Amino acid sequence: MKLYRVYSETGDTYLMAVESKGNVDKIKTEANEFEIEYLGKGTRDNEYLFKVNGEIHHVFVDNGYVFVDNASVFKLERATELPTKEGESVEEMIKGREGEVISPLQGRVVSIRVKEGDAVNKGQPLLSIEAMKSETIISAPVAGVVEKILVKQGQGVKKGDTLVIIK
Repeated sequence: MKLYRVYSETGDTYLMAVESKGNVDKIKTEANEFEIEYLGKGTRDNEYLFKVNGEIHHVFVDNGYVFVDNASVFKLERATELPTKEGESVEEMIKGREGEVISPLQGRVVSIRVKEGDAVNKGQPLLSIEAMKSETIISAPVAGVVEKILVKQGQGVKKGDTLVIIK
């Protein structure tokens, strides 16, 4: 089983646990489970047929954009494989990463509004990142306690860097 953090063009991140057997993948996210079977190429270039939870879908890929049944559009920016522990369940893998606060952009940390040990609410501002003279406030994705702050004020960060861990 592998665990991935998937980054969309809009800056959203998703965790996906993937287990592959033959040409069938079982994918579990924080909210959904999918069984995906690759059926083969479609009738045009860059078109593929998949059976997702028993339903056949046409998937077309063009310049990083993914079109599902000629309607849904998703742009995958990148996917990063995350380390896992032997014997860890899918739920434990995903749950263990839920409190990771990831930088949605490249920039410089201009202020940190919390300290380790602080209790935070979901949506509470944690820190600010400046990029191109614009400041972006990064908020808590979950309620909990700030376990670790992995950046310092003035530090440069890249999109996808882990900034804070909340447990």
